[in-house]
Amino acid sequence: MEIKTTKYKIDASDYYRTDELFLAEEEKIVRDSAKAFVKKEILPHIQTWDKGIVSPHRTQEDLVRSIAKKVAENLGIFGLTLTDLGKYLEDSSFEPISHTAYGVALREIEAGDSTLRSLVSVQSSLCMFAIYQYGSEEQKKKWLPALHRAEKLACFGLTEPQGGSDPGNMMTTAVRKGHGWVLNGNKVWITNGFADVAVVWAKTSEGIRGFLVEKGAPGFSNRSEEKWTFRAGIASSLSFSNCEIPGENLLPKTVQPPGKDLASPLSCLTEARYGICWGVVGAARACFEEVVQVTKTRKMFGVPLAQKQEIQRKLVWILNEIENSQLVVYQLGRLKDQGKLSYAHVSMAKYNNVSKACDISRLCVELLPADVFTFDAYHSGRHFRNLEVVKKYEGTHEVHTFVVGREITGLNAF
Repeated sequence: MEIKTTKYKIDASDYYRTDELFLAEEEKIVRDSAKAFVKKEILPHIQTWDKGIVSPHRTQEDLVRSIAKKVAENLGIFGLTLTDLGKYLEDSSFEPISHTAYGVALREIEAGDSTLRSLVSVQSSLCMFAIYQYGSEEQKKKWLPALHRAEKLACFGLTEPQGGSDPGNMMTTAVRKGHGWVLNGNKVWITNGFADVAVVWAKTSEGIRGFLVEKGAPGFSNRSEEKWTFRAGIASSLSFSNCEIPGENLLPKTVQPPGKDLASPLSCLTEARYGICWGVVGAARACFEEVVQVTKTRKMFGVPLAQKQEIQRKLVWILNEIENSQLVVYQLGRLKDQGKLSYAHVSMAKYNNVSKACDISRLCVELLPADVFTFDAYHSGRHFRNLEVVKKYEGTHEVHTFVVGREITGLNAF
C-alpha cells in the first residue's frame, strides 16, 4: 500500500505547525486579534514608551489606563476565562474562551512587550480571579464588570520587602476594629499600584486573609519606583498605616483553616504563572524573528551573516528551544482546559520556559549590532531586560526548582 505524503513549506514562526493543528477556529480568532492589536497599537509606540516618553498622555498612569482601555475595547480579554463572568456583566451573549486561547493571546501580547502582558495578567489572572473565586456576590457585582471593561484597574499586593519568595513570612497585619479592619504594613514591586482597588493579603490573628482596599482609603498610599526594565508600566510600593477598611471588604472565601491560609493567594499566583509560561514564548519568538531578519540582510566579509555556519547553528538552537517551550504550553493548556492542571505543572513550565526565553534573548542581543543597547534600534534588548525580571517575579527560578523537586522526591528543600 502506497502512503501518500504532502510536502508542506516549513514556516519558522510555527515550525511544528502547532497553532495550525492544535487550535480550534475560535482560538485562532483570539490569537489573530491579539496579534493585530499589538501590531497596530503597541509596536509603533513601545520604544518611545520604553524611553519614558508618555506624550500625548499627561502621566505614565494615564498611559497605562489608556492601554488598558484599548485592550478591553479591542480584545475584551480581561477575565475572559471566568465561566460565569457573563452573569455579572448582564450579557446573555457572553461566552468565555478556553485557557488555551487565553494563553495564545498572552503569547502574542508579550511578543509586543512583557509590560503589556503583565498588565493583562495582573488585571485578569490575579485580581479578577481573586474576586471571582473568593469574593462575595456583592464584591463580584461591584468590581468584575468595571475591571473587565478597564473602567477600573486593580493591583495585587502580596510581595513584601523581607518576604519575597516566602509569603508565609508576611508582616502586613489586619486587625479587627468594630465592624471593620485596620491594616498596617508594606508591599513592594506591585504592578499598577496606583489602581482603583488593591487585592491585599494580610496576616490576621486567625491566619492570612485577602482584602479589597480601595484607592483613597485613609492610611493607604503608594509610591512609584524608578526601574530600568518594564519601563512602559508602573511598579509601586504600597503602604498601610492604620488603614481602615469596611468589614465587607474582606474576601470571605479566603477564610481558611490554619495551615491552609496561603492556598488562596498561591492559587492566584498559579493563574498568573500559567499566562507567563505562554507569554515568554512570544517574547522569545519576537527576538528570534528580529535576529533572522537582521542576519539575512546584514553583510559581513562579503556575505550575509545568516550564511555563516556559526550563525545558523545559533539560530537553530534558538528555534528548537522556542518550539520545545511551545509544546510545553500547549500541554499546559490541554491540562487546564480539562481541569487536570497542577500548580507543580506550572512550576515546571515556568522553570523551563522563562529560563530558555532569557537565554534566547541574551543570545539574540549578542547576534545584533552594538546599537541593540540603544532604545530605538531593536526590540531584543528591551525583551532581554524585561525577561530577566520575569524570571525573578511570580516565583524565582530557584523556588520553582524546589517546588518540582518536592513533587518528585516528597522532600521539602525550602
